[in-house]
Amino acid sequence: MPFWFTPKTSLNQRLRLGLGTMFVPLLMLATGAIISFEGALGRFDKGENVGREALFPLAHVEGLLLDLNVVASPVELSHSLTWEEYQQKSQAIKTSLERLLEFSHQDPHQFSSVQEIQRKWQRISQLCQQILDPSVAQSGKGLSHSARVELQEQLKMILQDVQRLNYRLIAFQNDANVNHAEAVRKEVRQLIAMIFGLALAIAVLFAYGLSRSITVPLKSLEDGVEKLGKGDLSHRISLAADDEFSHLAATFNLMAAKLEQSQKDLYRLATLDGLTEVYNRREFNRWLRVEVEKSQRNTDQVSLIMVDIDHFKQLNDTYGHQAGDLALCEVAQLLQREVRPGDIVCRYGGEEFAVILPKTNSDESVAIADRIRLAIAEEAIILPSLQQIEMTASLGVATFPGDAQTKEHLIKQADQALYGAKTSGRNRVHQAQQNVVETQVVV
Repeated sequence: MPFWFTPKTSLNQRLRLGLGTMFVPLLMLATGAIISFEGALGRFDKGENVGREALFPLAHVEGLLLDLNVVASPVELSHSLTWEEYQQKSQAIKTSLERLLEFSHQDPHQFSSVQEIQRKWQRISQLCQQILDPSVAQSGKGLSHSARVELQEQLKMILQDVQRLNYRLIAFQNDANVNHAEAVRKEVRQLIAMIFGLALAIAVLFAYGLSRSITVPLKSLEDGVEKLGKGDLSHRISLAADDEFSHLAATFNLMAAKLEQSQKDLYRLATLDGLTEVYNRREFNRWLRVEVEKSQRNTDQVSLIMVDIDHFKQLNDTYGHQAGDLALCEVAQLLQREVRPGDIVCRYGGEEFAVILPKTNSDESVAIADRIRLAIAEEAIILPSLQQIEMTASLGVATFPGDAQTKEHLIKQADQALYGAKTSGRNRVHQAQQNVVETQVVV
């Protein structure tokens, strides 16, 4: 680079020196490039805002639907909803669904399931009215049990639809970010062609130095945008010059950092255990923290069940690790079938599982744990050789805040209860603080 083109010489100074009367149009071109890049970044931010605004009412709907689990419970709970409380929650759900329908007009494909969620909600609303409305409930007492059973199934299905829509919106947001990056890449390429074409018309005396001072940083921008379009989100552009191109590079680096963060957020959604396809240990810790914090705010109780397969090492040693894997998968599927909508099943580690029960007191959690224990005892593992293996499990139960005051203490209490169940003979449920539910002596 000639001595008159130092790294601290701005692009404007170079163009004034090299092009004279061409200074004004080239400066306008550079300014237009910056505005174009900033505009592309603005569209990127706007797309992110639309995705977040759609997720807020969806999360609100999910939380309100979880609150309706008490209505679907087959037994009378001390904290069951009143008709007036239900009407308030129903109006909030209706408002959030209407908000989601507004987004469905912007992208009918991504929000196609909103109408199905709304249809299922209408049925759930009818069932809740049959159960909670005093005028309706008095005239149809015989239908209350069947209505609760159907309501439980409808809640489970609509929560699945809400979760699927939530994951679809997050994936759609990431796809939109990549599409924006591709659009920026095309715009910068057009800009490169225009500036490069003008550079060729520069006077002979300054042609070499000026072309080098422009094409080198532009090549860095082109390479950076191309790598970004191919998915290399860790690439950053580093320019030695302190000029307009360095501002473009800084803007590019800012956008690449946001895209990289979005990809990391999507990666964190891979929260399932690879073998059993239930939540992994990291998600267990997160969900338990969330539910304990909710309990502290809302004075609700949250229970934790620790489940450990009895004699799992002996099963592995006798029948092989394939049989052990089958046992883990069978127990994971059984837990998902036996728990209620809104309960959280996780693999804690090894042959141990954890079930988080939001808004569940001690007596209810023990009943659920015993139902799980019986179901495991009645379930047989069928090996590829068609040989059947029976298994049992020991369970420990603890409830917040009755048995523990922190998340860590709750885990410790449930684990100690589990240890008590195993040392007392296995195939039984033990409750924290020595409140033992003896169920059956293991065979």
